[in-house]
Amino acid sequence: MPAAVLSAKPDLPSLAPDRFVDIDLFGQDMKANAPAYFADWVTKPPFYTMVQGHAHVVICRHEQVQAALKNHETFSTVPRAGWGTDLFDYFNGLPLVVDLDPPEHSRMRRLMQPGFAPNRVAKLKPAIDAIVDELANEIAQKGQFDMVTEFAGPLMYRILLGLVFEFSPETWPLFINLSNALELVATVPPGAPKPAAYMAAFDAVYAFCGKLIEVRRVNPKDDLVGSVIAAHDEQGRISTEELFSTLVQLFTAGLGTVTATSSNAVLRLLRHPDQLAKLRQDPSLLNVALEECMRVDCLGNFRHRYVVRDQVIDGTPIYAGMVAHLALGGANYDPAKFPDPTRFDITRDPRDILTFGFGPHLCPGNNLARMATRAIVGRLIFGFPDLRLTDPAETIVYGGMPTERFPTHVNLSVG
Repeated sequence: MPAAVLSAKPDLPSLAPDRFVDIDLFGQDMKANAPAYFADWVTKPPFYTMVQGHAHVVICRHEQVQAALKNHETFSTVPRAGWGTDLFDYFNGLPLVVDLDPPEHSRMRRLMQPGFAPNRVAKLKPAIDAIVDELANEIAQKGQFDMVTEFAGPLMYRILLGLVFEFSPETWPLFINLSNALELVATVPPGAPKPAAYMAAFDAVYAFCGKLIEVRRVNPKDDLVGSVIAAHDEQGRISTEELFSTLVQLFTAGLGTVTATSSNAVLRLLRHPDQLAKLRQDPSLLNVALEECMRVDCLGNFRHRYVVRDQVIDGTPIYAGMVAHLALGGANYDPAKFPDPTRFDITRDPRDILTFGFGPHLCPGNNLARMATRAIVGRLIFGFPDLRLTDPAETIVYGGMPTERFPTHVNLSVG
C-alpha cells in the first residue's frame, strides 16, 4: 500500500492502558487455545489490543456481537484504507459482498441466494452421500489417513467444484491454489506487495472467470453461475468488477469451510469418548451434536468491522477510526446464552450460535455447509467403530486465514 494511503491512520483519543490485552489475535496460541481465551473474555467488557501498530477493539458477548453485526451505521463492513486491515485484503481490493453495507450488500447477496436455496441444496444430498461413501471406502483400504488432506479436502473439491459448479477436474487446481494462497496475504508487512505465489493464483482464477463469462453468455445455464451472469447482463444489477468478485468468492470461499468444520468436529468427538459413545448409541442426535461441535469450535474466531461512530459498550469507549473484532467464537461461549459453556454436551441443542454469522451477513452457503459436514462426520463416526486418533498426543497445528481455526492435519486410523 502506498505511503500516502498509510498516512490515513486515524487519530484516536488517549486509551486507558488497563483496557489493553497483550494478545496476538491471529497467532498459533490464539488459534490452538481459542476456547480458553473466549471463556475468559466473554465474561468481561470489550477490550483493546494492538494489531500492526493500530489500536483495535475486541467484542465477545453474544448480545453485543449480534447487535454490532446488525448495526452497519456504527460498525461498517466497508474497508477503510490505513486502518490496519491489510492482512484481510484477500481478493486484491475487489468489491466483496462481505465488504458492503446495505443497500449494496442486500443487492449483491440476492444474486447469490438462489444457488443456496434449501430446495436446490436438498437435491445435492444423494450425490454428496455417494461421494462420501466412495472416499470412505478408499480410506478403509488404507487404514490410516489425514482427514484434512485425504478425505474432507478432496471431498469438498468434488462437491463444490465438480458437483455444484460442474467444472472439469483439470480446472480444479486453479481454485485450490487460490484457496490455499489466501493465507499468504497476512504474511507481508503493511504496504508491501502481495506474495508472488498469491498473485499468480489470483490472476489465474481471475482470467478463468473472464473466459467463463464469455462462454456462459453464448451458452447460458440455469445454475448459480448462470443466475449471477444473467443478473448482470439482463438487469444491469452489478458492475463487471462486482461480477468478477462474486464469481471468485463463490469458487474459493467455500472450499475450506467444510473441511475445517468437519475435521474440528471429528477431533472434538474423539477427544470426548463419552459424548462419542452417546452419539453412536443414538444417531438421531447427529444434528444437535454437530451444532454443539460448531459452537465450541467455531472456524472463524472473528469478523472485523470499521467503527464509524463513537459509542460506549459495557463501559468501554469505542471510537470512530477503530477496527472492531467481533468474536463469533467468543459469543458461542457466553454463559448468558449457553450455560456452563466450556462443557461439551451433544444433547445441548444450542440455538443462535454465531458460527456462520448473523442477520444480513449470515453465510448464504450455511445450509450446504451443514449438509456436507453432516454427511462427512456421520459417515466416519457411524461407519468406522474403531475410528481413532493415530497419535492422541499429537499437537494440532492450525493454519488458514488469520481469523480461522483451520487444522492443517488430523491424522486418523480405522480398523
